[in-house]
Amino acid sequence: MSTLWLIARREFRVRTLSKASLISSGIMIAVIVVGAIVAKPFLADDGEPSLVQVDTATAADLVPYLEATAEAQDADYAFEEADAPAEPALGEDVAGLILGPVESPTLYVEDGDDTLTGILQAATQAAVLDAQVTALGGDPAEVSTALAASAPTVETLGDGGSSFDSGEFFAGFAVILILFFVLIQSSSVIMMGVVEEKSSRVVEILLATVKPATLLGGKVLGVGLYALVQAAAMIVPLLFASWYLGLLGDLSIGVGALLTNFSIWFVLGFALFTVFFGGLAALVSRQEDIGAVTTPMMLLMMVPLYLAIYLVPSDPDGPLTSILTQVPFFAPFMVPMRAAFGAIAPWEIALAIGLCVAAIPALVWVAGRVYAGAVLNTGGRMKLRDALARR
Repeated sequence: MSTLWLIARREFRVRTLSKASLISSGIMIAVIVVGAIVAKPFLADDGEPSLVQVDTATAADLVPYLEATAEAQDADYAFEEADAPAEPALGEDVAGLILGPVESPTLYVEDGDDTLTGILQAATQAAVLDAQVTALGGDPAEVSTALAASAPTVETLGDGGSSFDSGEFFAGFAVILILFFVLIQSSSVIMMGVVEEKSSRVVEILLATVKPATLLGGKVLGVGLYALVQAAAMIVPLLFASWYLGLLGDLSIGVGALLTNFSIWFVLGFALFTVFFGGLAALVSRQEDIGAVTTPMMLLMMVPLYLAIYLVPSDPDGPLTSILTQVPFFAPFMVPMRAAFGAIAPWEIALAIGLCVAAIPALVWVAGRVYAGAVLNTGGRMKLRDALARR
């Protein structure tokens, strides 16, 4: 175990403190933070409602109705009584001008404003209704209460489907997208490290004192810690930018759910994919030949990613989606997206985690056999079958 940790610590230190890593991480953090600071003035709301002037002489009675209607529609308008000029004109910072009479007012605006027009129409109807009720000897307050209480009840027949929460969808999408990029980066680092050690014959010196499985395990563990640092360097600035721009509250994102989802499926996805990548990288001896191994492995990650993005939204609880959720290589991408739609039961999540955990030792054994059988081969590309058969 001490040897394994020694190898992992070396890999972590070399990868994390390399100039390329420090520069790329610094640039990424700076771009996100500076971008948020620059975008803040353009996205920020000045907090001032749009001012609408109402003629005191002819339309003052409309003001209470206008305010109530705007509040009910959550429209950001402020209505102010003012003496209208002889020639209707809008003053500075004035969005509209309303002139009476109350039963048929006139709205003056610079450009069409459908929201303000709708508010004025509803307010006028409410004012006229109250006037008519009063004229007939009724109580306008009772009529308004009765109208407010009149609301239909909607019941969905059959399977209405699961409700979709945009914030949770964003959390699930963020998890699988960041997971995908982190896995791509980590796998590339491991594969290039394995091939570099083979081509320089350094691995022959290392294997004189370290078992192949220990060497591969140390490299995977070290790169895994490095990948966590890289993921943190991406997630933390993004969370800061989202908080600074006020996007977290608008999207109702559960940050705790996002981090929990990412932590669980990062560990499982990393163990499933990256260990296998490291073992298969030993099949080649030159950097130029890595593409022959990486291409099928990249497809193995892209297929579940695209299925999670396109299949899950269209059929979140369908039979195909449910089956793929339990396949280890698909689970890290399918489960977060199904959870975003609320279309996955707790027992399905537990089963998917259990199957992934059970598959990891088998993949480690296969990767270890391939690595041990091919790591000392310095010729051309070695076949997977030959690496497994070699002892």
